[in-house]
Amino acid sequence: MDINRFRCPDCDRPIESWVARQPVFRCDGCGQRFQSNYRHSLKRSALFGLLLWLGGSALGALLIDPWQLVLVFAVEFGGLLAFGAAFLLHRCSIRIRRIEHRGEGTAPTGE
Repeated sequence: MDINRFRCPDCDRPIESWVARQPVFRCDGCGQRFQSNYRHSLKRSALFGLLLWLGGSALGALLIDPWQLVLVFAVEFGGLLAFGAAFLLHRCSIRIRRIEHRGEGTAPTGE
């Protein structure tokens, strides 16, 4: 989902990207409420990228003999690959869902 071009599915109005990054936000046109997992997805993908970088560096240390080559690999290529993987994971794991709500002023009935 492209959070930078999110449109309300009910009224088809565009919602600003800074608004759609909030955990709970509302469409100005129709008042529909939405829930976004943007922050959770960002934290999860950053942790995934860090673990991928550290794991790749440790694997390189085991497989490559001179430590200088491992250091160059880990800093230059490992960081770039880990950042790219974290970016793709983040972009693919963003979810925005509609929050169902009852009409305004109605109370639940105990039938």
